[in-house]
Amino acid sequence: RLLGGRYEVNGIVGRGGMADVYQGRDGRLGRDVAIKVLKATLSTDVTARERFRREAMAVSKMAHPTVVRVFDAGDEVDADEHGNPTGSTTPYIVMEFVKGRLLSDIIHRGIIDEAAALGIADGMLNALEVSHQAGIVHRDIKPANVMITTDGGVKVMDFGIARAIADTVA
Repeated sequence: RLLGGRYEVNGIVGRGGMADVYQGRDGRLGRDVAIKVLKATLSTDVTARERFRREAMAVSKMAHPTVVRVFDAGDEVDADEHGNPTGSTTPYIVMEFVKGRLLSDIIHRGIIDEAAALGIADGMLNALEVSHQAGIVHRDIKPANVMITTDGGVKVMDFGIARAIADTVA
């Protein structure tokens, strides 16, 4: 399957409540990407589509080594089994593909030594500081939303329920 005329969708790498994430390939730039696709059951839900759009907008404002980068977003026109458009669309977000492991998987393996735990906490706090400076509150920081890269770096992801700071102030 090809999204946006350039993103080849390959195997699934993660599932969430609102979306599935696939490993993909950007045919134009020749790089691996992660493609987050809103679940078909939510694609007609206006609120879900808006939350998904807000996530892409929020993360695209941030450029920092501890935050997963967003490269592109769009809506793919859905087609039937013969390739004819059905009139519906599927929203997607194209992001940096991070090689590594979820912090939740690492925690389930056993105890993390103190130095590693402090390094992970520092990376997460840096990501949250960057998001707050961009006016975004993550609202779902947890081990399943943190990747530890193969070189030991920290990447915070899944800003799906993020809110603009201005929206949270009464």
